[in-house]
Amino acid sequence: MDFAVSETGSGSEDLTLLYDQYNGLRRRHAGFLGYPVNLAIDYRAFGELLDTLWITVGDPSTGYQPRLGLQPFEREVVRFLAKLSGARPDRTYGYVTSGGTEANLYGIHLGRQRLPEAPLYFGATAHYTVERTARLLRMEPVRIPCRRDGSIDPAALRAACVRRRGRGAVVVATVGTTVHGAIDSLPEVLDAIGPAGRHHLHVDAALGGLVAAFAPSPPPWGFDAGADSVAISGHKLIGAPVPCGVVLAREELVGSPAEVDYLSAADSTLSCSRSGLSVAFLWYALRQLGRSGLATRVHRCLETADYAVRALSRTGHRPWRHPASLTVLFERPPAPVCRRWRLATSDNLAHLVAMPHVTRDMIDRLCRDLG
Repeated sequence: MDFAVSETGSGSEDLTLLYDQYNGLRRRHAGFLGYPVNLAIDYRAFGELLDTLWITVGDPSTGYQPRLGLQPFEREVVRFLAKLSGARPDRTYGYVTSGGTEANLYGIHLGRQRLPEAPLYFGATAHYTVERTARLLRMEPVRIPCRRDGSIDPAALRAACVRRRGRGAVVVATVGTTVHGAIDSLPEVLDAIGPAGRHHLHVDAALGGLVAAFAPSPPPWGFDAGADSVAISGHKLIGAPVPCGVVLAREELVGSPAEVDYLSAADSTLSCSRSGLSVAFLWYALRQLGRSGLATRVHRCLETADYAVRALSRTGHRPWRHPASLTVLFERPPAPVCRRWRLATSDNLAHLVAMPHVTRDMIDRLCRDLG
């Protein structure tokens, strides 16, 4: 197949190539267990809506007359997620980002602005882009060892802060680490960073935050537990069909936005022009679900994760998961099984993530492959 972009352009066969890719993606859904994306989605109703440019610019604030009209949709997305995150929506700044990485970058950037000399502390199992963000913002990265379950070690964090006493601390706590699905204890983190002095606590809650919000015994994870900023993914549990995220922050930490005359807009975002389609997708998904629908989705996923632990136990692969996590860890199976089921692996471990599209039948078939 020829994917090259030519000098003269091409014809209708281009759509055939894209449909081939679409059909291949759909077929692979039947064996997609290892990554935290939600494949149980249906946005076909958007078909005719794609015949225009969906773009938004600047803050989704109420202080000006928007030319593009998406601000009310974005404000509602921010309001809904701020409330779930334990914040007061009327005192919370937020916007729809390109994904969790931009949301983390924004939260850490706020900490950098507040505490210019502070190092960036993060657990060894934090997302790999957190350390990259430290380099981008010219912060000292301090990688903290983790406990056996993958959560940050508070004793090691305190020791690191003692060695840098008084410099302040920008800290990333993770709610649902990439491999282990571990949840950093915010109360322990806040206690541990005391020797550093002033602090900014950013929470990477890309997947785990919304799970924690509806877990039977919710761990403290959001603004009501001491967070200053929070990142949530839009294409994971919520299920947008394109990568996107939402960043939330205490409004008083953001400061006065830049006024952009030619846009008639105020702008504190990192990206300026942003995907209006992501805004529309998130608003539509949350509008369809509501709080009760999102809670039902989380409970069903948690039940599937419990089922996976029981089923994998019978195969002798010694599964484990955090009670408020959808990630199930187990002994790494042979490579053909990992490929067939798209299992994420690290060292001698593999994991599956009980996302909304994952069924008990899929888990049973995985277990049969495991013998």
